[in-house]
Amino acid sequence: MEFKDIKDVLTFAAFRPEPDNPLFTWPQRFPKRKSVLVNINRGHCSWAFLNRKGQLEDTGEAAGEFIEVAARMADEWRAHTEDGWLGLSLNHRFIISLEHNLSRKKGWQEELRQNPKTVLGTKYDRAKRYALHHNPETSASLLMACDDSMVKSIEEAIRGHNLRAARICTGLFASTALLLNHIAADNALKTQDLIVVTWLDGSLCVVRQKNGQWQDLRCRSGIPADDEITISQMIRPFVEKADPSTRVILMENRKSAEFSASYLNQFGNLHVTDVTEQHNLWNILARH
Repeated sequence: MEFKDIKDVLTFAAFRPEPDNPLFTWPQRFPKRKSVLVNINRGHCSWAFLNRKGQLEDTGEAAGEFIEVAARMADEWRAHTEDGWLGLSLNHRFIISLEHNLSRKKGWQEELRQNPKTVLGTKYDRAKRYALHHNPETSASLLMACDDSMVKSIEEAIRGHNLRAARICTGLFASTALLLNHIAADNALKTQDLIVVTWLDGSLCVVRQKNGQWQDLRCRSGIPADDEITISQMIRPFVEKADPSTRVILMENRKSAEFSASYLNQFGNLHVTDVTEQHNLWNILARH
């Protein structure tokens, strides 16, 4: 037995979850340890440094593809982590869709990682990786699919700089699932007619919810912030079907981001509630 193993037992570190175990939250995996979160866009990356209290300490961003940015930033990222573990959010080459009657048998989370075809059936594509968020009261599910080749290239890139992925997720999917959970837990809100909107650096997801049921969804990644035509095409069908009492619930990756700054007029006279926190994306990734 090595000295480190003895030390881990004495300090109870041996009984904590492994850093890459997705069954546990980020604070459980990195208690009193520094960590780095990175959001990966097409042609642009941003990151956040968390201190040993799990609080946001600093942020940064840089233009360039992830492989280029990682080569420039690897030393600094590694200096702000414990043992080189990163939390990665992918923000391009993915899609979120609305599906029904997908398997929810016991252990489906592990099956989705190990053998996704048993959960997804004909929806399965061997070139994709998946995540699911089920509606707790209906047969509907949000299904996120991203390119497996992109994930592998990112994993390979960071390994070359002595870094490791403690989590690879899609920030927009995580934000959408969390917001829908908050709505489901609010007895007054969940029965209302809602348009639920999440935006993350050029990625947009819009969900129509009525009486607790998810009735329609549109999602697209890699939208230029000034592409008003595409954004209007995504939002217009929801607004046209809305009643005057329909509420819009908006969550962005940060306060006063591009969507709220430019596109709230797309909802006409509908009431819009912005539930975005300051540093919203980093807060979500750091808490869950």
